[in-house]
Amino acid sequence: MNRKTVTALGVFVVLAAIALFALRQPEKGERAADHPHPIAKLNPAEITSLEVTRNGATTTIKSEGARYRIVAPVAYAADDASAKAAFEGLGKMDISDLVTEQKAKETEFEVDDKSGIRLVVKHDDRVLADLIVGKASGAGTMIRPSGKDETWRASGITRYLFDKSPADWRDKSIVTFPLADAGRLEVAARDGSKIALKKTGTKQGSDDAWDVTQSSLKIDKLDATVPNGIASALASWKANDFADGVGLPAAGLAPPALTVTLGGKTGAKDDKSVTVLIGDKKGEDEVYVKKADAPQIFLVKKYNLERIAKRPIEFRDKTLCDVAADALTEISVSAADRSYTLVKSGADWKATKPAKLEVDATKVTPIASGFKDFKGNGFAEDQSLKDNGLAKPKAVITVKAKVAGKAASAPACQIRVGDETKDKINYLVAGAKATDVYTAPKWAIDRILIKPDDLKKTAAAPTAAASAKPGPSRVAKK
Repeated sequence: MNRKTVTALGVFVVLAAIALFALRQPEKGERAADHPHPIAKLNPAEITSLEVTRNGATTTIKSEGARYRIVAPVAYAADDASAKAAFEGLGKMDISDLVTEQKAKETEFEVDDKSGIRLVVKHDDRVLADLIVGKASGAGTMIRPSGKDETWRASGITRYLFDKSPADWRDKSIVTFPLADAGRLEVAARDGSKIALKKTGTKQGSDDAWDVTQSSLKIDKLDATVPNGIASALASWKANDFADGVGLPAAGLAPPALTVTLGGKTGAKDDKSVTVLIGDKKGEDEVYVKKADAPQIFLVKKYNLERIAKRPIEFRDKTLCDVAADALTEISVSAADRSYTLVKSGADWKATKPAKLEVDATKVTPIASGFKDFKGNGFAEDQSLKDNGLAKPKAVITVKAKVAGKAASAPACQIRVGDETKDKINYLVAGAKATDVYTAPKWAIDRILIKPDDLKKTAAAPTAAASAKPGPSRVAKK
């Protein structure tokens, strides 16, 4: 191929690219002043209702002064923040350019009847505007008056404000409760177990302290993070979705699995309380819940429920081990090919099992630091040692520590490790003699259950000078 041909081909490719780019752009806009304005300027104060049709589903939102309400497809309180942003956004809309009058361009700009979002803006029964909101383009958003072929560019408005399903326009609040007013807590489970607590008015570290006033289970030591976590979560608890049309029995709410009541401080003049009912799972990831005095049933994700759905047994302290790294004298793991024993000698760690293992102290540090305030994150629903793989544990972790400055002969703590939970996130574990079965984070256990070779000291990389091989001597020729 000669030089002229190559040059011509290059010019052709560049021109083709330019043409393709031009075809994909909106037509050069004409100023709105050159055409009759398609939609009059909107004043949010005059808008009394807004109909939003997305993917064939229409939601009607009505303004009630400072609040908003859904009137269709169901009657329900609106998410005030979303509704307010939509109403005020319409008031900021400024139509600047006529982009195209070609109907064929509607799909490209997402202002066709299928992919666009239709807005019908009303003052009582009078329609103020009827338009389709499309995609963003340049510094604006594509819009098309309903029933017209003209596509315009508007600023001050975005598709995001209206791109919501009917459920997303509804207020997903389950309960709200001023955290500073919380003073009492009661939890009752379907199995008949119950616990009641009250705030002491003092602090435990940075957390509020609580006292158990009644319990069907023995609570030797309270895990204060549990009542504080429930109170904090109920201060503003929102659902992930609505379970419209589901009855109480189908949702596992007759009776509920758990009934949780948060009340005000004892003796307060305005002693309000809220009660939530927690039902059964829907699939593996969602749970049915409702407020006791309201008919609406919600769906929440498991992660959204973790701090609230605490059975009475969960209020027990879950500490498995609490030994500071500098107090440790021995770490022993019995776990098939992951068995090892480390003994502290002065400031260093030595391996007594396997024999002749030279330990890298820096690799022991993350293991030794893991025994301070080591807690389970919950209790197994099935408390059977045998059924959870703890009658014959897969691993036993034992640590010893100094007592009054001297090395102790008896273990400071011991953790028996059983099966993994179904979600593979936790292990089922138990203490040395305790019959309680806890769940403990898998990552926290796995950093201890390592192979002895992973503790081995690695040889230092040779320096450049040490690795250089001497070359043959060269003698100058005479």
